[in-house]
Amino acid sequence: NVPNPERIVAEAARLVRPGGVVGFHEADFVSHLCEPPSTAWDTLLSTYLTLFSQFGIDLHVGRRVPGMLRSLDLVDVDARPLVHLYPPGHPRRSILIQFIGNVREQLIGSGLLDEATIDQLVGEVEHHLADPDTMVVSHLFIQTWARKPY
Repeated sequence: NVPNPERIVAEAARLVRPGGVVGFHEADFVSHLCEPPSTAWDTLLSTYLTLFSQFGIDLHVGRRVPGMLRSLDLVDVDARPLVHLYPPGHPRRSILIQFIGNVREQLIGSGLLDEATIDQLVGEVEHHLADPDTMVVSHLFIQTWARKPY
């Protein structure tokens, strides 16, 4: 069953009383990167995005939520972007590797990557992230809220 963000947003808005506020904290993978760049990182990330798009899951949904709320005739729609830096030692520094581990079997089963390629790419990213001069930027988080009119 593929999540339907439009239905989820509409249902949340429906549950809010008149005058109440509905809010979301959603991800958008537009900014998930490392500097200096890594080809292995880029390959893992683009393959991860491709896998999810094959299942109809939009990993860029955060940018669409404000428009969804406006389409429901909610008012005072506002949004705040949040981006984090993950320094050495931060538990989310290697989140891309963790994400890949979570969907490893699906990546192999879909034919997007084979086992040896995943191992090679993950090893390259781990090596890259071990360099304290590598900066890791989180994916974009968008906090969005709106009020239901009276």
